[in-house]
Amino acid sequence: MGRRTSSRSPDSTFADAPRLFAIVEEYGEAEDARVAGYGLAYPDRAEVGSVEGGFRLSSESAESARMVFEISSRSAGTRRAHVVWLGETAAPSVAGGMEICDR
Repeated sequence: MGRRTSSRSPDSTFADAPRLFAIVEEYGEAEDARVAGYGLAYPDRAEVGSVEGGFRLSSESAESARMVFEISSRSAGTRRAHVVWLGETAAPSVAGGMEICDR
């Protein structure tokens, strides 16, 4: 079997990869939080699945998915939802390689 070669550099391969994120919901007195779903952000859309199963969402962006989670979980006591980018190199002041994007 022949080995496939590509003219693409490893950097461009990673640049095209979807970004992994979590939707994190605050509830109670903003002291408690939980991961509500995980998703992949592509250049033209975001795909998210809830951690409890049974709910999948395709939206325009991670931010659009965050808004849907926030609105749909208000009756369950969720105060805010956040997008947390996972697995990326972050500034030294951000622990664990996670960047929280509040909108």
